[in-house]
Amino acid sequence: MHFFAYTETQAQNIPVILGGVLETGSGLLEGDNYGTGIVRITPFAGVWLNGLGFARLGFSVGSQENKDSLEAVSKEFRRFDFSAQLGVSMIGAERPYIAVSYIRSREFAPLGDSNWNEWGLGIGHRFTLSPYAAIVIEAEHRWIMEHYDPVLNENISGTRLQMNFGLVVYPY
Repeated sequence: MHFFAYTETQAQNIPVILGGVLETGSGLLEGDNYGTGIVRITPFAGVWLNGLGFARLGFSVGSQENKDSLEAVSKEFRRFDFSAQLGVSMIGAERPYIAVSYIRSREFAPLGDSNWNEWGLGIGHRFTLSPYAAIVIEAEHRWIMEHYDPVLNENISGTRLQMNFGLVVYPY
């Protein structure tokens, strides 16, 4: 079975994609940290219709261990992120696209767990390396919805400017 999406020079067989993005940001980051840093690495799967847009789903897992020198006790923080992103490029393949994203984050810590939502709006571009691979570069503004952080014992909300750098492969 074949699905075709017209491009300027060729048809695309099954439009399934696999890939991952390295997400960096400046503004409110993990743990109420202000500044620049790596937010997460997110592997994803989805569909990409040349000249129209894409939809992708990602899942990221991370952990961090903090050792308290006074108590000689280590505290492990685990984090799980689910992301969904839609992109639209009505001006054709190999053109910039507008992207909307949603991220559901959960952090598990010894003092208590926290959950929050992030919404993003941005622009991106796909640079084709071969018929089977491409690089994506995206810039987004992210809104982090208010949530209670039991580790800091306060409500947190904010925004950040985020850059995503990734690789996409077309398995067929």
